[in-house]
Amino acid sequence: MKIRGREYHFSIDRFSLADREYIKQWALTPRCGVCSGTLGTRSKKAGKASYHVHCLKCMVCKRMVGSGEGFLIDPWGGVVSTKHLSETRTCGSCSRKFVRREAKPEQFYADGRVSCGPCFSNKINKLERLKEVEVRVWNDLLEVGFEKPRNKVVLELVDQNTLIREASTIQVAPSHALTVSKYKMVSKGNQTEVSVDHRILILNGLPYEKCKLALAHEHVHVWLNERFIDASPPVIEGFCNLASLTVLQKEKSKLSSILLENMNNSTSPVYGAGYRKMRQRLAQVGWPALLAELKRKSSPP
Repeated sequence: MKIRGREYHFSIDRFSLADREYIKQWALTPRCGVCSGTLGTRSKKAGKASYHVHCLKCMVCKRMVGSGEGFLIDPWGGVVSTKHLSETRTCGSCSRKFVRREAKPEQFYADGRVSCGPCFSNKINKLERLKEVEVRVWNDLLEVGFEKPRNKVVLELVDQNTLIREASTIQVAPSHALTVSKYKMVSKGNQTEVSVDHRILILNGLPYEKCKLALAHEHVHVWLNERFIDASPPVIEGFCNLASLTVLQKEKSKLSSILLENMNNSTSPVYGAGYRKMRQRLAQVGWPALLAELKRKSSPP
């Protein structure tokens, strides 16, 4: 469903019983992978999906893909002939393909990233907007039992070069965000107190859903760091990705569905396999028990 130009997905549970039955019957009918219309005799199969012949229109030349001609279809139903693939670009946030010559110069960032039109129009590029996203993130995380940080957290919007440079100082490979926590130990008589200063660096220009995903992930790193929780990278990153899952499930846009699918299908042994293992554990014990399990891994200095 499109609302104000953005595509949304809604759970079938939100509809009436009659509408649910209609949707189930609708899903049983073979449909075009581009327009979702009912398939007739003039259709073409490619991979696991079938398409109306007239829907296979190259976004570059605006012509229907010819018989025997190779083509690609992005997750949004965009079609491009392999002959014109070099004239397109792929959005770094949502994997949507778009025609290079039709894009605005601003969609091409100085650090090498590219953004499609919808993601560019929905970008988070001001600190005020980032803080609004943070409020939404914490509304979702508080619901499942996380506590807000005890120490100061500074949010920063940065370019990719800055993110890579900052990550190299702590020997990690960032994707879209990074958490840097600095510990301070202060002796007071016979006691030693530890405080932590946190910086969360987020790539400037991420669309709202991807920004929310990244910010949730990093805030759980803050939660773990404040409790000195020590575990293997698959456990830590998989657990942080559960926060991304939690906040994305609150969103109903098609982009949030694509991001969730990417997490589910990730081949990374840390971010993919680790996430799926932690998600299994969450399904077994629930949030309260899982949070308690992680807290038991705490090793304060």
